[in-house]
Amino acid sequence: MEQNTNEKVELMILTFTKKDWIFCIALTLLYACIALTNVGSNKTPENGYTLKEGGAPAVIGFEQEEDIAQIWVYSGISEGNLKVTSEDGQELDYEQKFGKMYRYANIGGDFHTKQLTFSSESGDLEILEIVFWNAQGKQIRGYLAAGDPEASNLLDESDHVPKRPTFTDGMYFDELYHARTGYEYIHGMEPYETVHPPLGKVLISFGIRMFGMNPFGWRIMGVMFGIFMVPVMYVFGKRLFKKSEYALLASFLFTFDFMHYTQSRIATLDVFAVFFILLMYYFMYEYYTMDFYRDGLKKTLRPLALSGVFFAIGVAVKWIGIYAGAGLAVIFFTSLIQRYLRYRRLKTAGDESAPEMGRIFKKNAWILIGWCVLFFIALPIGVYLLAYIPYFNIGYDLKGIWDCQVTMYSYHSTLEATHPYQSLAIEWPYILRPVWYFMGAFEPEGSVATISVMGNPAVWWICSTGTIVLIAALCLRKIKGNPAIFVSLVGIASNFVPWLLIRRCIFIYHFFATVPFILLATVCLLFELEKKYPKLAWVKWAWMGLALALFILFFPVISGVECSTAYSDALEWLPGWTFRGV
Repeated sequence: MEQNTNEKVELMILTFTKKDWIFCIALTLLYACIALTNVGSNKTPENGYTLKEGGAPAVIGFEQEEDIAQIWVYSGISEGNLKVTSEDGQELDYEQKFGKMYRYANIGGDFHTKQLTFSSESGDLEILEIVFWNAQGKQIRGYLAAGDPEASNLLDESDHVPKRPTFTDGMYFDELYHARTGYEYIHGMEPYETVHPPLGKVLISFGIRMFGMNPFGWRIMGVMFGIFMVPVMYVFGKRLFKKSEYALLASFLFTFDFMHYTQSRIATLDVFAVFFILLMYYFMYEYYTMDFYRDGLKKTLRPLALSGVFFAIGVAVKWIGIYAGAGLAVIFFTSLIQRYLRYRRLKTAGDESAPEMGRIFKKNAWILIGWCVLFFIALPIGVYLLAYIPYFNIGYDLKGIWDCQVTMYSYHSTLEATHPYQSLAIEWPYILRPVWYFMGAFEPEGSVATISVMGNPAVWWICSTGTIVLIAALCLRKIKGNPAIFVSLVGIASNFVPWLLIRRCIFIYHFFATVPFILLATVCLLFELEKKYPKLAWVKWAWMGLALALFILFFPVISGVECSTAYSDALEWLPGWTFRGV
C-alpha cells in the first residue's frame, strides 16, 4: 500500500470548497429534519406516586357512576402486583413488570362504579399516571377520594394522554435497559443494565437531564449523534477521494441507510459506538497518509493522538470499540513497517542518506510506540474508569468495578438465551433477518405501526457485493491497492470478522459498525472504475437515487409511521423479513 511522495502529499491534504460546504450542510440539515420529526413526545407522565406494599391504598372517585371499559397504567421502575377493587367488590389484578415500564399498558376494565381502590399486593409500585376510558373512547376524569394527598399525582397529567399511544409515548426494545439505566445514574440508584460499559448510558442521561424522563429526553442524544455522523462521513469521504461528488455519495448512502436512521432514534448504545469508531478511523487514516520522514514527527502525532482519544471514548461506550481498535493497530504497524522498509531499501542500495534515515527511524519509532502506549492504553484505561463515576458515586470501589468487568465478560461469553430475531453474522450483509423492534397496540383494524431495524438494500446488497468484487479485483491485480482501500478493508475485517466467531445470540444491528466500511470500500471500487471508464459517471447519481427511493418506500416499517397491513406485508421481500411479528 506504499504510495509515491507526490501521491502521499495529495492524500494528506483536505480542502473544503464552496461546493463541499453546500453538499455537507444541506445533507446534514435534511437528515436532521427527518430524524428529529416524530422522534418522541416530551409530554409523557413524569410525576407519579408509589403504592407501598401493605401501605395505604389510593381511592379514586368519579362524579357519577361510570362504565369503565379500559384502565391504562403508565408505570415507572418497579415490579409487583397491583389490585384494583370496585365498590361492589369486583377485583382486577395486574402484574407490573420492568418490561412494561414507561409505556401505556391497558390492564383491563369492565367496571360499573363510582369509585375504585388501587393497592399493592406485592412490591412498591411506582405509577406515573392512571387513565380511565369508556367504551366510546372518551376519557373519564377521576379525583383522589381518599388516601395520601400525594397520590393525586396519579391523575395530574391526563391532559397529555393520547387516545392512541405509539412509540413516541413510551419505551420499546432495549430502551428498557439503557434509558432506564441513564435515569438511574442521575438519581444515584443501583444500575440495572451492567453488561456494557457506562459511557453510552451517561450520554443518554444528558438528554434526560435536559428534557426530562420522557421519550424525547432519552432519545435526543442518539438522534444528535446520528445527525453528526453525516458530516463526519462527508469529511471522511472527501479525505479519501478528494472529490466532492464522491464525498457526497459516501455520506448520502450512509445518511439514507435504514439502520443509521433507526439506530439513531432509539435510546441504545450502538449509535454512540459507531460514531466514535468512524472518528478513530478517520484520524488513523490521516496518520497513515503522513510520513515522518517527509512531514516531520510532530505533525504525525496529532492525528495519532486524536485516533487514540476516540478509541478511548468508543471502548467506554461498548466493547465493540476493542474490535475496531485491533484494526487501528494493524494500520499503525503497517505504516511503521513501510517506513522501515523504505530505510532498508536505501540501505541495500548503498544510498548515503541511509544511515541518517536509520537513526531517524529508530528514534521516531520508539517515540511513536510510546505515544501509542499513552493514547491507546493509558488514556483508554483512564477514560474507562471515569465512565464509572456513577458507580463510584453510590459506593463502588475499584474491586467493585473489576467485578463488573468479570460479570460483563461472563455474560457475553456464556449467554445461552435465544431470540426469534437472532441471526448469524454471515446472514447480515444480505439482510436475511431484520430485528422487529416495535408494533403499536392501539391502531385500528387493517393498520399497523411498526419499527424494524435492517439495512437499505441499495446500500447493503450493493456494498456487500462490491466489497467482494473489490477484494477479487485486488487479488487478480485488476485494481491497484491504495490507502483508502486498505483502511476500508481493515475496517471491515476488524469490525465484522470477530462476529463470525461468536456463537451466542447476536443480531443484525451488530453489523452497524461495519456498514460505513463496506460502503467506503464499494465507493473506492466505483471511484477506480470511473477513472478507467469515465462513462460510468452516471452510476453514482443513479445509486443515490435508488437508495433514496428505497428509503421512502420502506419508511413506514422503519419509522413507526402508521400504514396499512397490506403495505407492510408487501415489503416482506424475503422469508426472514417480518414486520408484524414472528
